[in-house]
Amino acid sequence: MMKVKQDIRKAFDTVRCQDGLKERTRSHVLGRMRQRQPKPAMHRMKLIVSLACLLVFAGSGFGGYQLYYAEAATISIDVNPSIELGINRWGRVIEEVPYGRDGETVLREVSLRHLEYEEALERLIGSEAMQDYLKKDALLSITLENRGSSDLLLENLQICVDTTLRQRHSQARTEYVSVDGHMCREAHSLGMSVGKYYAIQELLTADPQATLDEFRDKSMKEIKGHTEHCGHKAQETEEKAAEDCHHKGHHGQGQD
Repeated sequence: MMKVKQDIRKAFDTVRCQDGLKERTRSHVLGRMRQRQPKPAMHRMKLIVSLACLLVFAGSGFGGYQLYYAEAATISIDVNPSIELGINRWGRVIEEVPYGRDGETVLREVSLRHLEYEEALERLIGSEAMQDYLKKDALLSITLENRGSSDLLLENLQICVDTTLRQRHSQARTEYVSVDGHMCREAHSLGMSVGKYYAIQELLTADPQATLDEFRDKSMKEIKGHTEHCGHKAQETEEKAAEDCHHKGHHGQGQD
């Protein structure tokens, strides 16, 4: 623990801001680390550096604190549980939001704030708390709402998630979707993650008799399964109608 204290003090001594703010932040970091299980040295130093960077922004006179916490993208991770991560322009997690009890249970076991988004996804999906939800027939949906125009973030998410699942020997299916800010705002106004909301909107298109509240608490596997079932039924109905039309045409020709 003495080595950790020395590492934290060295990292913070390079930051130029009020001494009182430095000391409060140092104390907070040490308090948080005492509450957690020991971590490898690399992870420990990443945490130190991340919080030192946050301290720089907090002590800046140019709105740095607000800049750090400005959300640039939202990543929705949905199986059941549903969890959203708010990401800043530097790719760090600035907000973690659970939807439903399952999401709350997982986030009680895993802390993701201030991590780079790749490390956050690896830690979340690879956590013991998530393994019960990532069984062989599970569907893991990753939905991205990105304020930027680059597709690189979605590609990176796919590589990160697929790699983590392989390392955990999980056979869960995955899907990746990109949505706009309007979809995200609609979802949040209804108290839902954008990933699950988007999936239910697809379902309602396939089955107009269904309702959002009917599927709000269902897993992604159940939602997608119902959507696919309705799609198959619609296709069968169209094929039967085409076949009946074909038979009627032949019957009419025979009468002539």
